[in-house]
This record gives sequence, structure tokens and C-alpha cells, in this order.
Amino acid sequence: MPKSSPADRASILIAAISGRALAESARRAGINPLVADFFADTDTRTISQGCRKVAGNIKRGFTWAALERALAKLEAEAPSPVLGVVYGAGFEDRPQLLARIAERWLLLGNDTATVTRLKAPESFFGALKQLDIKHPRTTTSPPPSMTGWLRKRRGGAGGSHVKLPRQVARDDGYYQEIMPGSAVSALFVGNGTGATVLGFSEQWTAPKRNAPFRYGGAVRPTMLPAALEGMMTSIVGKVTAAFAVGGLASADFVVGDTGALLLEINPRPGATLDIFDCGDMPLLQLHLEAILEQKLPDALLKLEDAAASAIVYASEAVSIGKDVIWPAWTMDMPGPGERIDKDRPICTVAARARTSEGAKKLIAERISLILAAVYGHPGGKRQ
Repeated sequence: MPKSSPADRASILIAAISGRALAESARRAGINPLVADFFADTDTRTISQGCRKVAGNIKRGFTWAALERALAKLEAEAPSPVLGVVYGAGFEDRPQLLARIAERWLLLGNDTATVTRLKAPESFFGALKQLDIKHPRTTTSPPPSMTGWLRKRRGGAGGSHVKLPRQVARDDGYYQEIMPGSAVSALFVGNGTGATVLGFSEQWTAPKRNAPFRYGGAVRPTMLPAALEGMMTSIVGKVTAAFAVGGLASADFVVGDTGALLLEINPRPGATLDIFDCGDMPLLQLHLEAILEQKLPDALLKLEDAAASAIVYASEAVSIGKDVIWPAWTMDMPGPGERIDKDRPICTVAARARTSEGAKKLIAERISLILAAVYGHPGGKRQ
């Protein structure tokens, strides 16, 4: 049977800080991805039907003028009619942009009102209290003592916004009590009234001096007791119904001796796509079915072995050499000559193994290999 041409497949616009993972899932689902992001990495360009680098950067975030310009150009290049816009990370702190997108295209994800309610500590944690869902003590006012508390930026993502209170001078955040335990995320798909949890992953940090909780990576599976998984699944269902969450999303917990405490809901596809989107059903297809048809899958994903992914951060500013060879287990690769500022992502690495511990060990080895290749010296710094 001959392969279908791009004109025979539906097209979607993807807007995210990095759109590569969503583009890969779209390809798996038989959809043409057209990506607008801040990197336009070499592999994103290869797998996408169209790719535009949005003016700006992660620190400043998206502006409507730059985003609209990129999306409009991609739509003009689409080989088939565009279904709408799927978005990833980059809109939690500026949900008003989702309303602007929805004025021109079909928004294939949670709307401005939903994201605003989920990311405002007053409405989110107020609802958790009414739903009797356990969470760390949270306040928008400085606690009497800063010891044992964190400060988080409203709408922050990626962990870099989480600070020790003494590190923060701005007045745009909220405070949350530090609770001991492991960071566990539940990937789920919702249809506005119910949800199906697809799997659980454990996350770790890649700390730096002024961002001690910066996101490092994630691994699956997690060896959680069945009763605890059931409790977390129930929490996801309650929050989904209370906030009408639709499509792929994730719930972040801290899991310790007292059980699971809910930290936040990320109402869009996230970083764990790389470790979960390898089953028979492409995750983007589940996302679109939930959004467009309110259809949910029956159960957790059935995935073999363990998988992990992690971000490789630049230890100092570097320009990518023409002789750098990217192994097959790398993703989000920059092009030759591209300059990477200190502490910015260089690429993503992935690993598969029989156990989660084995996958994490392999990830650590591969991070070291990439840093040595980029900087020309083991350890990731020029000497």
C-alpha cells in the first residue's frame, strides 16, 4: 500500500517552548505537524512539515506579535487544512495568549479560563480545600518564618521559578511549605468531566545556584503501592471534574510517608511525552480524541521496560562545533555554530533499560558524553 502524501493528512499547528515531542507524536498519529517554538532544533525541522523559530527566548516568554506571525506563516505553508493549535509549555504565566489564539484558530486544549483558575493559587488551592484533597500549606502572604518554605512564581513551569524565599525579591509569587518526599507526576488525559491516568513517573532536579529546583529529568515506571496509585488517580479525577480539564495534562505530587500531596496541575502536554509516547496509541491522538470527541482511553498505557529522559544544560556558554556527532539517543539537537548560553538546554537525552535504576544510570552516563562532545573535555568545561 503506498504511503499517504502530506496533502492526504490533516495538519495541526504546535506552539510551545519546544515543540519537538508534540511533533513526533503528531507524526505517529498520521498528522502533519507545523511547529512554532523558541529553538527550531535540527530534529524538529526534520520531523515537522514546517518549523518556525519564534522571536524571543525562554526568559522573556512568548509575545502575541511574534507568535501570531510564526503561526500565520506556518498555516500558509500547510499542505492540508489546519485543524487547530495544540500548545505545550510556555503559556501558564500568560494564558491571555490562548484567548488570542482562539480568536483565529481552533484551540485544541484547555482555554484561558481553565488555565487561569488552575494557575492562580487562590482558586486552585481553595478548590483543593473544598474537595478535601491534601496539599502542602500554601499562602500568598509571607509566612512568619521563611524556614521550611519555598516561593513559587505564579504560572511558573520547569522548576526554575521555585526558590528559597531569601533568593526572591519580586512580589509575583506565593509560598508553599516544603514537604519531604519524592516528586511524582501522573500523566493523564481528561475530557472535562472525567480522566484516565496513563502512567506515573518520578522526576529529579538539575540544581544550579539560583535555581535549586530546576527540572532535570523523569523516569518510568515508579514502584508505587497500588493503593497509593489509586488515591492519586482519584485525586486526578476530582480535579479534572472541578476544573473541566481537557486533553493531555499532568498532576505533580510529592510522595512521602504521609501519602501523596498535590502540588499543581499542568494543563497541557509536558516533558514526559518522551518516556510515555511509545505505545500502540500515539498520545497526541488521545489528546485530540478527548478534546474533540470527549473520548477517554480505558486504562493505563501498557509499556515495556523502563524509560528515562533528561535535559543536558550548558555548564558555560558554548558554540556548537561542526564536528559534534549526535547519537541516536539525543533529541532537540542544536545546529552547527549555534550559541548556547550558560545554564540553557543543549539537548535532551533518552535511555531505555530493564529497570528505572538502570535507565537513570544510563542517562547520567549519556549526559557526561554529550558535555564531553560539546566542550571537548570530560566534565563539560573547557580547560
